[in-house]
Amino acid sequence: MALNFKRVEISDAQLLLTWRTDPDITKHMFTDLEQPSIEKQEQWISSLSEKSDYRAYMIQDDGNSVGFLCFSDIDQFHQRCSTGSYIYDKHARLKYGATLHTYICNYAFEQLKLNKIVNYILGANDKVVKLQKLHKTRLVGLLKQHIYKHGQLHDLHIFEQLKQDWAAQKQHFSLTTISAAFNDWDTA
Repeated sequence: MALNFKRVEISDAQLLLTWRTDPDITKHMFTDLEQPSIEKQEQWISSLSEKSDYRAYMIQDDGNSVGFLCFSDIDQFHQRCSTGSYIYDKHARLKYGATLHTYICNYAFEQLKLNKIVNYILGANDKVVKLQKLHKTRLVGLLKQHIYKHGQLHDLHIFEQLKQDWAAQKQHFSLTTISAAFNDWDTA
């Protein structure tokens, strides 16, 4: 039972495309891919190497890819970022859904050396809204009817996690365990 994260590679394109076009995943995302194709997915993955404000990972369970994690809007000056993730595999979702937050926060605060994570969650994604509250992530805003998707307006919840608040919480995993889970912790 080992949770780990590897940077997204071109060879992940088909799997990411399958996940990203699955209605169970896309219903919780702000956008849908327009005319999705393996070529567009590969181009997107190739473009990641040029971005300093975005990092993408495959979430893995014992080396098998089960989901996706990204750190976006990485701003070293203002010391903040946003994150996004989904675990496609239902068994892995049950296994890691509650603990993923620990890895995300430690990566943002300890590896990226940031002070804040700001996350935007669609109101229809009530399980993730509940998870954010469970992890003592502060709800700082609710934008009513903010995202239009599939003929319907959705609310947008805004959460923030400060490094100092995170550090005050009980840590269930050592930083050594968490850093070892990322294949690029020492080189990123």
